[in-house]
Amino acid sequence: MKLGHQFSRALLGGLVAAMAGASTIGCGNAGAAVSGVPAPRGNVLGWQHVYTDDFSGKALNRARWSRYSGTPGGDPASSWSPSHVRVGGSKLVLMGYRDGGRLVTGGVSNWRNAQLYGKWEVRARADASDEVTFHFLLWPRNEVWPPEIDFAESFGGARTKVDAFLHWRDAAGKRQKRQRVLRGDFTKWNTFGVEWTPSLVRYTINGRVWATETGGIVPSTPMWLGLQAQAGGCAKRAQWGGKRCPTVGTPAVTRVEIDWVAVYRPGLAL
Repeated sequence: MKLGHQFSRALLGGLVAAMAGASTIGCGNAGAAVSGVPAPRGNVLGWQHVYTDDFSGKALNRARWSRYSGTPGGDPASSWSPSHVRVGGSKLVLMGYRDGGRLVTGGVSNWRNAQLYGKWEVRARADASDEVTFHFLLWPRNEVWPPEIDFAESFGGARTKVDAFLHWRDAAGKRQKRQRVLRGDFTKWNTFGVEWTPSLVRYTINGRVWATETGGIVPSTPMWLGLQAQAGGCAKRAQWGGKRCPTVGTPAVTRVEIDWVAVYRPGLAL
């Protein structure tokens, strides 16, 4: 059965991203590609390069990223803390571990750099974990939901699949969503991507298109990128009819590791 979807309500209910710099987990190695695939630089066909962040410094780039803090709207079982976002070893790491008696996770956004249409790529992997989920998404700058583009979501477990969701409101004002499912081993490094134009949303994996949405459901409002880990995977899967826990267990520390992020805007060849 396909799972329902409430995890990525990142800023609803007055939640704001924290602005302080992230703590570190060691010195970065500038230019290193820890995942085996170098961070892309420059324009590609149809797309103008905006920036690439390979997290090679000792802390999060505060001009580009903000860290989440608080409880996401629609998901009271989750809690975010800026202290669970780490940078080091040429990686951004979103960590899930118990803090103050509850499972707390990390998340970041580039809300200052929202754009209308574009291409985003995230080179990432995640530890297997029953309780800790991850979500890579585009969220509307005006905070009016939907729309939302979730281009890679893992609801915990062995990381053998990711889901993509497109959320929109139909002509009658009713909220709708469309789900796509991709199988694979997501404990290993993969490049998750989305291409968004006025006429389509294309989901990519390692540069290959694996699903496409078209027509009137395509969003047309500026959006920003969110990268987040969340708690509560077991409860959500039980609620939605998924495989019950335990399956793989929950490590003392679950890591969602990101080697690099690349962002593009539409180019002349679109």
